[in-house]
Amino acid sequence: MSQVMKGDAQLHAAILRAAAGAAKDTPGVAFLRPGLGELLRGTVARTTGTGSGAASRPGGGSPAPSVRGGRVPGVRADRGPGPGAWRIRVHLAVRRGHRALDVVRAVRPRVTAAVQEAVRTAGEAAPEVAVTVTVTDIT
Repeated sequence: MSQVMKGDAQLHAAILRAAAGAAKDTPGVAFLRPGLGELLRGTVARTTGTGSGAASRPGGGSPAPSVRGGRVPGVRADRGPGPGAWRIRVHLAVRRGHRALDVVRAVRPRVTAAVQEAVRTAGEAAPEVAVTVTVTDIT
């Protein structure tokens, strides 16, 4: 793997971790919602003891949020249309007793700031970040 590609993968992982951490730490967020593919991969990993979900078993010691296979459950990050721009998609569940709209309004700026900081830490200029938050459940 070339240094540029390796650097992009590391930056992508840092952005995913930053976005997930910021979203999880927002008051009213119950958890980040994994997609169907992540759920199926986790089921296969638990039944076979292999695959990307094996590291998440008790005693595996993987930090949360962890990036496995370039993914963090509930968060997606893609390059945006402009130079250095990023599109972040967060899928989450809201805690009962919190208004979903208020939680979404709190998550967006936190994720934006966390992603910008992760990119600056990697030595790049602060990017334009577009954050989309989808509430999938109220628990």
